[in-house]
This record gives sequence, structure tokens and C-alpha cells, in this order.
Amino acid sequence: SGDVIGYTDEYIYMTTYLKKETFLRKMDLRYKTVYQKLIPLTIDKAEHSLEDIAVFGDRILVFTENYDKKAKQRTLFLRVFNEEDMSPQGKPQVLASMDAEKRSNSGGFSVQVSPNEEVILVSQMLPYEKEGYERFSLNVYDQEMNPMWERKVDLPYLDSEFGVESLRVANDGSVIMIGNKYAEKREAKDLRKDGKATYEYHLLVYHEDGKEPEDHPIVVPGKFLQDLTLNVGADGDILCGGFYGNAGEFATSGTFFLRIDRKTKEIFHSSYKEFDRDFITQYMTEKEEKKATKKADKKGEDVEMFNYELRDIVRRDDGGAVMIGEQYRFYITTVTSTDANGRTTTRTVYNYVYNDIIVVNIDPEGNIEWAVKVPKRQHSTNDGGRYSSYAMTVKDDKIYLMFNDAGSNLFIKPGDPIAPFRYGKDMLITLATIDGEGTVHREALLNVEKRDFMTMPKACVQLQDDRLFIFASWKKEQRFGAVTFE
Repeated sequence: SGDVIGYTDEYIYMTTYLKKETFLRKMDLRYKTVYQKLIPLTIDKAEHSLEDIAVFGDRILVFTENYDKKAKQRTLFLRVFNEEDMSPQGKPQVLASMDAEKRSNSGGFSVQVSPNEEVILVSQMLPYEKEGYERFSLNVYDQEMNPMWERKVDLPYLDSEFGVESLRVANDGSVIMIGNKYAEKREAKDLRKDGKATYEYHLLVYHEDGKEPEDHPIVVPGKFLQDLTLNVGADGDILCGGFYGNAGEFATSGTFFLRIDRKTKEIFHSSYKEFDRDFITQYMTEKEEKKATKKADKKGEDVEMFNYELRDIVRRDDGGAVMIGEQYRFYITTVTSTDANGRTTTRTVYNYVYNDIIVVNIDPEGNIEWAVKVPKRQHSTNDGGRYSSYAMTVKDDKIYLMFNDAGSNLFIKPGDPIAPFRYGKDMLITLATIDGEGTVHREALLNVEKRDFMTMPKACVQLQDDRLFIFASWKKEQRFGAVTFE
């Protein structure tokens, strides 16, 4: 398997894994390999794990980390390579280090790149301290990895009261943090009793001036916001979206979209769309619909959907946006078997479920125009869901979704049962096209006789010329291609 880590007008860069080693492959746009080089994950005989890779002009930045059990220290390293031939430039550089008593409570590093790809944020989540405040270290660099500013920060909330959801770095070098502020136990109990949410989202902004962060609660009265996602634009504007449900319930009954002022970070425009019962129950099995309806009727509430996550916010050229959500669930089961001699063995099974996709269209004014559901059923085990989920391309007023599907679903209609995707003769690579009015058209992307590899949708990306780069594999073989949209 592998992941695309960058692309230009001429080349595509992706990681690939062979015999437990990690390589960087550079390909031209005809998918001919220019080079495939080993990414060294051993420095001074110490084993490292890969944290991130970024391509910046003529340089490739490789971030790795190491936990020194003896020194009880966790360290983030940077290695710089020449983009042309992957030759190393200089020695490994220590970017950040922190004391950590145990690997399981050793904090963590993350690397973020600004929308204009000129600013890099290296953040450290410092180890958890009981009854202590959430602690972070922020290090901001320019694209040449020259330090712009750094500071250690204590969030204005206890570790147990605040959960960081995501970090972004803007083009001006400011750091935007989104997280959940949880109510204290006694307050949470009263909130649950009144059917209200026990947390609220906060948007915190840090600048290099060293002042306290700007703290902006994102609260919408009467809405229990869930799975909030940010998108910071090239000009600094902030788009925010997600799903909401009935207060106190982690279920989905609608979607929301917010525009946040780039300077004040206040919500200046909001739009909501409630999902009606037909939309929610569309493509559910009879058993699923009966269960959802029974639960709602018992509580005297509307029907809701469960396990939906907002995957992407994609900006349109006309100033509008597209939000994509997917029903996802991961769970673990154990299977016990007994052989002929009465000996029992137990194995752990990791289950990955990727089901229906929800597409939400936003007009240039920031209002939700429509939402549609694209049905699919994907359930796999012990594979990380590598052949599940979807790939997406947005071009003009059309949205294209590609995913592995059962052939019997090609001409599916609302109310029809959805066949689960399985490896075998009925496999099909489906392309669902959604036009500007929200109408969905499904077609087979590849003929059955040509489909001898399995597409890995999560590893496919939209290139700069709007083609969809496709990565497919089966066993030890890999193939590449592209779909061109007229």
C-alpha cells in the first residue's frame, strides 16, 4: 500500500512499503518511476518512526521521531533530501525533544503546512499530568525551515476538561486550534438531565506576540454540534462545517456550515439543513429503519443517523464549497475455535465499516443548497480498510466519487436493498457523478474483464489538472493510472 504525499505539474510523490521498509517513489505524469528510494528510519543505530513527509520545491523534508527508553525522552528529527535524486542534504537535525516517563504517556508531535505552503508548524503535545493544564509547544518555520517563532503554551483548561481536535497554521504564521471544552462532572450531569450537550467547541488562536490566545466558543443555540472540521483558505478565511443532532445525542439529524471572520474569528454567517425522515432512512435496511424509527418514537424525537464523520471541505472555484461525510465504524471482535484435540485458540478480528456517503453543496454566499446520499456497503477485516471508502474529484459544478462496489448496485434505486462489496466476480469500480442540482448518476468505471487489480480509493488524489490519480494493488503488484473528466 502507499500514500500520495505531494504532486506538481510534472511529478507525483508517494510512499510505498516493501518488506517492512518505507520507500519514496517519484513518478512522472505518465506514471513512469523516476526513482524509488529507501527512506532511512535508523539514525545512529536508533530506530525511528515516520511522522511526516513534505515536498517543498527542490527539497524533500522527512520528519521522524524516536523514543529513548533509557533516557526517557522523545525526540523529533528532520532530514532534508534533494528532490531530484533523493540524496541527503546535511545531517539529521533535532527539531524538538521532551521528557517522557513512558512511551504510552510520552506526548506527541505533529506537522502542519499552511495553505500557501510557505509556513510549517511543528507542534508538541506534552505528556499528560494529572490535574494539570493541557500543555503544548508550538514551533513555526518558514519553508526553508528557518524559525519564525516558538512558544510553550498552557491551554486555559485542565487536561481532563479539554480535548484538542485539530491544529492549523495560517499563511501569516498564526496557529489555529479547535477543541472540545467539556463540562465538569456535576455540571455535565445536570446538562444531560436537561437534554443538553455536555461540551462546546472552542477555536483558539495563537500569535507570535506571546499574548494569551484568542478564545472563541463556537456555540449555536439548540444545535448539538458534532465532528466539526476547519478549512483555512489561501487568503486566510476560515470555513467550518459538520453535523448536528438532538441535544445530548451523538447522532446526526442535520448538517451545518459556518464562515468565520479571519480577523475576529467570530461566526459571521451560518447555514443549516435538517435531514428529513425520508433522507435519513433512505437506503437503510428494513431492520436498520425499524430500529432507528422505534428509538425515535420512544423518545418522541426525530429519526437520526449514527457514525457519520465529516471527511472533507473542498472549496469551489466560484467561492462555494462541498462537504463530504461518510458513515464509518471500527470495532474489535474475538473469535474462539476448538480443534479436534480440544485445544482452543482465540484470535482478534479488527472490523472496518465504510458505508453511505453524504454530499453537501454550499453556494458562494455560504448557504447550504442541497444534500444527497450515495449508498454503498463496505465491511472488511484485518486490512485497515485499504480497499474501502472513496476517492473524489470536484470540477466545475460536478462532484465525482469513485469507490469499490458490488456490481448489482449499479442501477440501485431508493428503497432497493444495497448489496455489500465483496472480493470476487461481482466486484465493480463505480463512479458516482453528482451534478449541480444534486442528481446522482452511477456508472461502471472499468469493465469487468479489465478489472484485475483492486483500487485503493483513500490513496487516490485529484491532481492539479483535475485528473483523478488512481492507485491499485493486488498482493505484491501495483498499478497506476488516471481518470480524465471532460
